[in-house]
Amino acid sequence: MVRYECRRCGRRLGVYHGAWTDPELGLTGLSSVDQAQLLEWDDQGAVVTVKVLCDHCLPLPWDDNLWYN
Repeated sequence: MVRYECRRCGRRLGVYHGAWTDPELGLTGLSSVDQAQLLEWDDQGAVVTVKVLCDHCLPLPWDDNLWYN
């Protein structure tokens, strides 16, 4: 099983019930350095947590033309 969580706020973003080695996920294509930074395994190695940034924690570039600025 693969869990996706925000590395900043801890929000759970999604769960994939297949293997983390599934080629569709692309996690096996990451370098060993990237895997060490982004992936965490549980004690049994059955659950992999992928640490990403959610939309709330992702910094947005400032743009004076956008309505929310």
